[in-house]
Amino acid sequence: MNKYHLSFLALMFFGRLDAISQTIIGAQIDNRAGIKGLSLNPANVINPRLKSEIHLFSVSAYVGNDYIGLSLGDLDQVTNFQKFQENSNLNPKPDNNFVGNLDLFGPGFQLNLDSKNSLALTTRFRTFFNLNNVGGEFFQTIVGEDESGSFEVVMQDLSGIAHTWAEIGLTYGRVLVENEAYSLRGAATIKYLAGGRGAVGYSRVLGAVYLETPNSLTTRGNLNFGYSENFDSEDDIFSDLESGFGADLGFIFQIKDQSKKAYTDGYKFKVGVSILDLGSIRYQNFNDWDYDMNQTLLLDEIPEQDLIEFLEENYSGSQQRATVNLGMPTSLQLFADYALSNRFYLSAQGSISLKSNEEFPVSQVINSFVLTPRMETGWFSLYSPISYRQYDGSVSWGVGVRLGPVILGSGSILTNLISKNSRSTDAYFGVQIPIYKKGVKANSTL
Repeated sequence: MNKYHLSFLALMFFGRLDAISQTIIGAQIDNRAGIKGLSLNPANVINPRLKSEIHLFSVSAYVGNDYIGLSLGDLDQVTNFQKFQENSNLNPKPDNNFVGNLDLFGPGFQLNLDSKNSLALTTRFRTFFNLNNVGGEFFQTIVGEDESGSFEVVMQDLSGIAHTWAEIGLTYGRVLVENEAYSLRGAATIKYLAGGRGAVGYSRVLGAVYLETPNSLTTRGNLNFGYSENFDSEDDIFSDLESGFGADLGFIFQIKDQSKKAYTDGYKFKVGVSILDLGSIRYQNFNDWDYDMNQTLLLDEIPEQDLIEFLEENYSGSQQRATVNLGMPTSLQLFADYALSNRFYLSAQGSISLKSNEEFPVSQVINSFVLTPRMETGWFSLYSPISYRQYDGSVSWGVGVRLGPVILGSGSILTNLISKNSRSTDAYFGVQIPIYKKGVKANSTL
């Protein structure tokens, strides 16, 4: 079988997904996380344990799916996907899903203006991809090492999006209520969004039948495929920016520690709720193609072509320049953190996507739940997140550390080490310059 010609449907979604994806699992909840804590809740900008922070950079990556099992020892083969498949456990289904994101925090700062008001300025570069409801057997066939025989596949509500953008955010937070027993603080982030590149694809029903003899491909359905004007350009990714605006909103309620060993900045229990990534980026002159895929092709008669040439020369379609809004991965974030002592904590976090495939084109976060025990001091933290993530089908276990200005960790590394069937992997690293506040015992006397 001529796999080059048959692979066009996979290339439509996977051709640009060469960046690894990401998040900061476990580290966000640290009371000295600084700017990284804003990715969980903007109200973390009000931090009584920090005077200020100069953030240099941090990067995290996450990728997950329900098609292929991941092993840490095989990740060096990920660029050769055919070989990677051979050494991995596969779980092909009619509706497999792939997700990922890359998140880079650039230079920024966080500052407590006084005991009730705080401010932060952040810069951020992000890449998201989502591929939903792709036939696993079809994907396995077109990227496999060996030649395959005839096959038939039907994919319903097939959709994919790859989107890269940058952000400049201004966060303001304030203590809204405070007394000896509890406090409530709130914050909001306003963001300027600079769109880099985006590509989307969608088909309500797309079927394909390949016959090894006479090497023919029959497709049925319609395909909508679009991309930003500079998507195939070799120029700098932000050479032709599109603009948008976004926002985050969050609140944190805290019950203070009333014990004899309590510190003035201590708490016994706190909970937070936030909505992140409201907004979208509007792309002008978006190339929007609508193809009628009802066609039978004799592949031996077709020369090698790129995706756009293959579609244009073999299928009837119409093109228009459109204005398209690519939506942000809006999510609801919940957390609770219980202080077992001044150094030991147990937290629970929930992440829920507020976007669905029906709202296409939008990026989406995965739904997840994380339980994290941690030890935390001024210059050192150790945490071990245990998480259940959408599409994984099993629990992920990781470890992370903060040592002064450096953080390093992964929410899945322990699972990746001991299992060959982990469905996700992630890692993060960062450097910042924190200026800590010295803790004062609440019951101390001058």
